[in-house]
Amino acid sequence: MKAIVLAAGRGSRMGDGTAEIPKGMMRLWGRPLLEMCVKTLERAGFARCDIGVVTGYRSDRINLEGVRFFHNADWAHTNMFVSLTKAREWLRAEPCVICYSDIVFHENAVRGLMDCGRELAITYYTGFLDLWRKRFSNPLEDMETFRLNQNGTLAEIGLHPQSEDEVQGQYMGLLRFEPAGWEKIEQAIRLPMKKSVEKLDMTTLLNHLISLGYPIYAIATDELWLECDNQEDIQLYERLYPDGGKKYG
Repeated sequence: MKAIVLAAGRGSRMGDGTAEIPKGMMRLWGRPLLEMCVKTLERAGFARCDIGVVTGYRSDRINLEGVRFFHNADWAHTNMFVSLTKAREWLRAEPCVICYSDIVFHENAVRGLMDCGRELAITYYTGFLDLWRKRFSNPLEDMETFRLNQNGTLAEIGLHPQSEDEVQGQYMGLLRFEPAGWEKIEQAIRLPMKKSVEKLDMTTLLNHLISLGYPIYAIATDELWLECDNQEDIQLYERLYPDGGKKYG
């Protein structure tokens, strides 16, 4: 099994913080986010040689020993899915856990994906509402729909909700694709979609797969998860969780 970290983006909402570094190199608790991602994957059981990092913007500023690097040279004109395809040789060969580089998560969430045995799976955070109320004056404005079927598969994701009832959890940016699942994805993107492949984000892809009848299993976690979207998020988390670096760093 492999792990793939998507770290190609600049993260324009970080403002001047990413003028010279990619978003994943922004620091929380004094540590680069990307470095913490890799450390968490190692605690979950991945050897460093089985961790891949997809770079793009300012790849020269990423210094990680022992990982496999992939590169999206067209990072400025493409979205996250294109970055993921740069690691297709791994995705076609064995199960892969995929994670974003701008999140903080617990190794147990990763282990849940590693152990689930599903072709297509994601994790979701159950404690999101309290976090969103701390991040936003009107939490619903920044929420996205996340609805589950009774069998635990994903019914809908990534649309604008009309009420909190349509948000049963928060997508975490952690996924598992087996080779058979990746094959389904490669077939699915050849069919008409709401966005071009170049502009395809992960939640739009997941909704597209749902529309084609492919089951995507959702695994809940209540372990702390954080999304670092801007510098205000980082300042908030350092204030709310001053000892976070001891557990996640």
